[in-house]
Amino acid sequence: MDIISFQLYSNDKIVFSHTNDTTTNNIAKGNIVSIVSNNFFAIQVDDDTNENVIGAKKDNLSGDLTGRSVLLPDKVRGIVVAHRPPIAFVYTGEQSLESREGSARILNQLETISIDHEKCNVVDCFGNARKTGEKDTDTVSTTTANNKRAIYAPIPQVKDIALINTPLVTGVTMFEALSPIGNGQNMLMIGHDLEDMRGYVRDILSAQKQQQQSKTKKLKCVYAVTENADAVQQSLAEAGLLDDVTLVVPRQEDASLSPSAKAAEAVTICAAACAIGEIHALEHGEDALVIIDTIDQQKLLWGITTQVLVDVFGVEAVVQSDREGGASSEMRAFYSSLIQRSAQYKKKRGGGSVTLVMLTTIPKMAGADDDEDRVFAKEDFDAMGDKLKERISMLVDRKIPLTAATLRKVNIPIPSDAEGRRRLVLQHVDDLISMSDGQLWFDEDLEAAGRRPPMDPQRSVTRVGIGADTQSRADAPALRRIVEGLRLDLAQAASMDGAEVNTAASIKQIRKTKALLLAMHQPSGMGGRTLSESCTAILAASNGHLDAAVDAGVAAGSDEGTDIVRRMLEYVRENAPEALAEVDGTLDMTDAVRSDIDGALTAFFAATS
Repeated sequence: MDIISFQLYSNDKIVFSHTNDTTTNNIAKGNIVSIVSNNFFAIQVDDDTNENVIGAKKDNLSGDLTGRSVLLPDKVRGIVVAHRPPIAFVYTGEQSLESREGSARILNQLETISIDHEKCNVVDCFGNARKTGEKDTDTVSTTTANNKRAIYAPIPQVKDIALINTPLVTGVTMFEALSPIGNGQNMLMIGHDLEDMRGYVRDILSAQKQQQQSKTKKLKCVYAVTENADAVQQSLAEAGLLDDVTLVVPRQEDASLSPSAKAAEAVTICAAACAIGEIHALEHGEDALVIIDTIDQQKLLWGITTQVLVDVFGVEAVVQSDREGGASSEMRAFYSSLIQRSAQYKKKRGGGSVTLVMLTTIPKMAGADDDEDRVFAKEDFDAMGDKLKERISMLVDRKIPLTAATLRKVNIPIPSDAEGRRRLVLQHVDDLISMSDGQLWFDEDLEAAGRRPPMDPQRSVTRVGIGADTQSRADAPALRRIVEGLRLDLAQAASMDGAEVNTAASIKQIRKTKALLLAMHQPSGMGGRTLSESCTAILAASNGHLDAAVDAGVAAGSDEGTDIVRRMLEYVRENAPEALAEVDGTLDMTDAVRSDIDGALTAFFAATS
């Protein structure tokens, strides 16, 4: 007889706690149909074995099995990380199973994680303490019910969610101005340079640390690392941030682990980080920021589960969109179970929030290296659609060489295997965008041109607060008052790139854009700005204070430009401290405060001219 202690969850509350014989508490039974790796299995669930348990309603417990405990032969225990009926995919952590013999039992129990930061703030996906370079299995869990949460808890219900109406101050001026993040929102960060994105994540975390002294409502930071955990942990330590975050990491960095086990663990790491954030929000009424670094392993796991379904049932058992790399409704539900765990909760549910920032990588553009100087032939595009071939014919007729640079400029795909793979990834990213509240898109060309952050204003947006009939807002009122028209200014300037600028209006437009880029320039890993500093920088550009520097050839990213902005912010901090403190304290800017900041800017540039 197998005796276990478990807690039954319903509507996110513990409703029953019991120690019992697990043979009487099954939701379902099944047989192992595939050992994908020693730590990752596929179980075919028997339709006729679902059972009522502990008086709970059958249809509330026998639907999606994700997150439920599983008992395998030889007392190996696992967790369902994906359920694609009739197959449940199970991850067993450090426990291995060598044989398919025997049945599996899916229990009436959601695997939970607990937190106790006094013991350790670096944990694995099951809440066990982890230290860099060590294999430490001492649990950090506690026995108090309000410190527990189901790892794969269901996404918040509409009745429990309030409007998003307070900003998460990121410390990155360009983010604040063009694609702000609200507490309770989810946001994708998309780019090819993962280390650069991680640098901006550290800036966001630094901004939260700066604000903690003045806040009565503390924000908790949780960082899920799916790979290269030691390097991320070291970078956080070097930035003085390690003690300010809960880090959820792989159980071991082992090159011998199979891709399927790594992917299953990575997905569970992401879910566990969300669960920790939800403990803070629901049980303690705190705001939580959860970093997902990265969401890429979700796609790998989905591909592995799709292949298992094909192996077991045949290719026709898998919907066409999955076979072709698209997003079926089933796949969207799989991703939404993570993406939609962000929420601003109502007071009756604790009043806290969970904000998700999810990193995802895209390949570099084809032609960035070997193909850059290659001139393609018309025949290289024969496999493309008729409309694209017509455009290629027009370029050839005009004797325009079909180089990678030319094709990118007119938005024609480069005919290479690498570009084909990149297009599939971009298609997947588009699917993720459609499920999210917004995205920060880091552009490769802008990075090469020296823009920091290399954020594309046209592809970066927040969808919180869109529309005149909503009261929901992600941005701070202080910035809202001064950034009106900024996105349009940048778009108009971009449309003039390479064109002859000879009118007074065009010259003024280009000057203002250069001033804005100078003010917003922030390399990653610099620590972030306060909200008042971001407001000051935008005001300096919008009110013409940086025009003289721009006319003198000072550019964003130059040493001289960086020095001017640094000294400008220092001067305003010293000469208008009350005004800046009011902006940081209220997140708003009155006319009087704006006048004080503008006066300090005028004095600074008068003294330095």
